[in-house]
Amino acid sequence: MDDTRTRLVESALRLLREGGLDAVTLRAVGDLAGLSRTAPYRHFSDKTALLAALAVRVIADLSAHVAAAILEGTGPRDRLRAFYLSYVEYATTHREEYRLVFAAEFLAGDHPELETAIDQVTTALGIQGPWDGPAPKARVMALLSTAHGLAEFAVAGQLTHKGIGYEDIVDVLVSRDGEP
Repeated sequence: MDDTRTRLVESALRLLREGGLDAVTLRAVGDLAGLSRTAPYRHFSDKTALLAALAVRVIADLSAHVAAAILEGTGPRDRLRAFYLSYVEYATTHREEYRLVFAAEFLAGDHPELETAIDQVTTALGIQGPWDGPAPKARVMALLSTAHGLAEFAVAGQLTHKGIGYEDIVDVLVSRDGEP
């Protein structure tokens, strides 16, 4: 990625973190990057293309966060626990970024760069996941689906509302018999 495009994506990330998705406009990104207001249009066809590039950046952060946690695990169950906890932790501490990645604007097949990033993450998790040896795609997608659902509940406050911490759910998910 060229330097100007990188600056634009980093500026978009800063705006997202500080003001949410509505704060991210091509003009605001150009201003924050110290470029002309039209500079972003030379790198992105529209706001959705900018957001897709930003989502790729966020996926890289999320996968690095999760991979670092998994690598600290000492066995399959410990790595599985680390996977779930780090995934939900990222979603709850980086809410705007997490929501961006799963926004409806990014339907499968519409943004090849984003699809490639997601495929790379699922491949990496299949190799370095919380299990022994490579995992089939269906297993990786099942784990991601479960983690995503848990993250959505945590971000929406559904677990807190019920007096349950996401750690409690993770304990059930990684237990052998479904009990904490």
